[in-house]
Amino acid sequence: MANEHGAPDLDDLRRELQAAGMVVVPFRDEIHIRRSTLEYIKVRVDSGVLHCEPCIGLLTQAKATWALLAAEVIMMWALSLEPSVAAQGLVVAFAGILAFAFHAMRYTLAEIATSRVQSVWLDLRTRFGAAPTSVPAALPAPSMPALGEGTELAREESRAPNVRSRI
Repeated sequence: MANEHGAPDLDDLRRELQAAGMVVVPFRDEIHIRRSTLEYIKVRVDSGVLHCEPCIGLLTQAKATWALLAAEVIMMWALSLEPSVAAQGLVVAFAGILAFAFHAMRYTLAEIATSRVQSVWLDLRTRFGAAPTSVPAALPAPSMPALGEGTELAREESRAPNVRSRI
């Protein structure tokens, strides 16, 4: 069910993602791709443009990460009050590495899910024959000479001043 411009809509995307095995929950003007407990990707289409936003609970992933980092700092500070220096160092190092791995894994999995959604969206647009929604920007002409023109200049400049030229 394409929209009036012949582009795919959110229902088409939802059906394709469900067929690919993803858990998709429709909402008013968006869909949520469920990842794990309280984690999802919020997907919406505005004027034929796909928007994906990873979320954790009620917060975006970035805000949730800042909140978790603050909680981890408080927990590490509390752990650092241990009387033993060796135990304190090991616990703080382990907690820091574990927290880093947790955040890296969450971001990586969110990017993989987002890439999968974008791939399905591009495939749908190709099948529907939808025209691109934005006009590509024209790039300015390069200010450097063409590759063939610059080789002579490069040979002359790379020669040291005390080296004689071949006759």
